[in-house]
Amino acid sequence: MPNIQFRCPRCNQSIEQPPDMLGQLIDCPACGEVVEVQKSIHLPPPPRPGPRPVPRLKLPKPPPHAPAAKTREYKVLAPSDESFAGGVTPARLEEVLNAYAAKGWQVAAALHPRHPGDAADSRDDWMLILGRTR
Repeated sequence: MPNIQFRCPRCNQSIEQPPDMLGQLIDCPACGEVVEVQKSIHLPPPPRPGPRPVPRLKLPKPPPHAPAAKTREYKVLAPSDESFAGGVTPARLEEVLNAYAAKGWQVAAALHPRHPGDAADSRDDWMLILGRTR
């Protein structure tokens, strides 16, 4: 006679016992629950595990609008600039540069151009290139 097959009512473990154990109590080998050896007309297969839930990723929210691309702009200062209408002095130059610095400007270059045909120090020309990022 074939062995008796049945399932544990607690954990659904498939259990197989010889026919002479019918009606006796045994411990389930999987969960330890005390179960009665009983005939089963139909031994249903254990339930298949369903698909595992996919965890949802929490992505950072994009900013409401992309920041504007930064651009670089330049300004040229020279003795002929209206800021120096009263003449160029070290104190006036310092005032003008500090006023521009307060607006984000920085000195990018200082030039002392030479003009063709001029003597070495005959002209008092200079230029300051100011730059800032916007």
